[in-house]
Amino acid sequence: MSPGLGLAILFVLIGTTLSALVMPRRGSVLLALVLAAGGVVAGELVAIATRIGGPELGALHPVADAIGVVLFEVTGAVLAPARRRAP
Repeated sequence: MSPGLGLAILFVLIGTTLSALVMPRRGSVLLALVLAAGGVVAGELVAIATRIGGPELGALHPVADAIGVVLFEVTGAVLAPARRRAP
């Protein structure tokens, strides 16, 4: 496994965990995982296309990836209905 892929997986897991901690009643953990993965991919595509995205760390641009994850998670939290708490 390449170090870039391992770092990308780490970014996805950290984004998912932070999203579940900050907004626990918005969407499911699976939705947060998918959104975090989409954010990393989108951040990388923007960084490659614009050549802007912070310092390159291996094959990744951590600043662009973090911004992508945050944008995707916030958008998902706004669009996902709030889960109800069991009585």
